[in-house]
Amino acid sequence: MLDLLLERPSLASLSAEEARLVQVLRLWAMIQGASQCPTQAVAERLGSQRAAAHLHLLLEEVAAIWPGPFAVGPLCCRRLSHDEALFADMLRLGRTDDQPAFDRLLEDMIPADERERLFVSAKALSRSLPQR
Repeated sequence: MLDLLLERPSLASLSAEEARLVQVLRLWAMIQGASQCPTQAVAERLGSQRAAAHLHLLLEEVAAIWPGPFAVGPLCCRRLSHDEALFADMLRLGRTDDQPAFDRLLEDMIPADERERLFVSAKALSRSLPQR
């Protein structure tokens, strides 16, 4: 049981789009951590200024709501932090407009009204991404 809890999913276990978004999240965190504005670099990787703005808004919501520090791995890491795995799940559920599953995913961590804000932001980001 403990091994299951400690197991970290692999970046390769995600869809190509989810893996790309986790990598963009890591880039955003790295640039933000260097006290620089990540918007342009993120927009270039996402192919959209609007998507970069939605990512920024979602991450601001996460920073305000998350029960602890949001763990983001380095760009070169092949394993996901638990928070990154939740982030990928949040985006997938936002893209598919599955709010009941989104609520179940986060209900033990985040109150309902704050989950609603995260869902709206995840859905907006997912819908703002250019189709590939």
